[in-house]
Amino acid sequence: MSALLRKQDLLKRVLLGVDASGWQALVIDQSHPFGLRLFRREDADFISLRIYIWNCTPGGKNRPVDEFRVQITGTVPKTAMGETTLLLGWHEGYGVFVGFDMNRHIGQASTSPSIQVKEASLLNAHNRAFSAYDRANGEIAVCFRPEFLVEYCTNLATLHGFTADDEALGMLNKIDTLNERDVETRIASFERREVIATIRKRYREYDFRRRVVTAYAATCAFCGVQLRLVEAAHIIPVAADSSTDETRNGVALCALHHRAYDQNLISFDEAYRIEVSATAIMRLSESGLAGGLAAFREGIKSAIVLPADKRDYPARQYVAISREIRQWQT
Repeated sequence: MSALLRKQDLLKRVLLGVDASGWQALVIDQSHPFGLRLFRREDADFISLRIYIWNCTPGGKNRPVDEFRVQITGTVPKTAMGETTLLLGWHEGYGVFVGFDMNRHIGQASTSPSIQVKEASLLNAHNRAFSAYDRANGEIAVCFRPEFLVEYCTNLATLHGFTADDEALGMLNKIDTLNERDVETRIASFERREVIATIRKRYREYDFRRRVVTAYAATCAFCGVQLRLVEAAHIIPVAADSSTDETRNGVALCALHHRAYDQNLISFDEAYRIEVSATAIMRLSESGLAGGLAAFREGIKSAIVLPADKRDYPARQYVAISREIRQWQT
């Protein structure tokens, strides 16, 4: 049996999920149900959340061995104007959330009401990011890994609006292998098609980032910094037809050097030597924007830090194609 977490530890799991989703959170209310405000640096908009959360535990005596449950204790679920309300369970062993349709449980109160979910759905979410389960009463439970918490929040109504025989429901359960054509041709509803496409895109982005950052031990290939400031950059840009999500089309860069790489201030060649563009520096100097150049140069290595596994090295042909597409100038 997995560990049972205290409420504040459950809040920490939520905050880790927000961070893994690429967002930031302010805790507005630290008492349960928790109040959060989610935001991103580049956006003026934010999401106000009210989160009810409990441990997801085995179903109990005389219940099927594959059944798990979330017991609603200590409060009566309700919604408030201007907030998105989540009704969640957390399974520590599988490392996944399970979300239930709040509209079906508003005001639910008894000695200890419980909501069931099948263990197979928890496992599928652990392995494949998302999993939806038909509770046989018309409610769809949605299990998901923490890094998809914001996607779940922003698509809440559509996800819980799926039906047992919905084509989109089956696709959600195999989001890791889903191809774009299936989404475009097999889902009739525009709204559901957009939700599945968004989650599929998010899965690919996260999977690419996870593989690349792990390959480089969360270390910037240009300067060696870690500090949880490292991102995954595509060598051949995503917008190019020849781009790929292979690990060897990625390089781990800190936020500063990722931006410099995308702006053609810095690059590396097929021998993995790092170069700073004299052409770009000249343009910056002419504009009076070359301040800090000496420190910038000093922090850069002579050649990129390479992954431990040679199979993850940047593909030399991808480096060559990238420099041509990006119109690199030394």
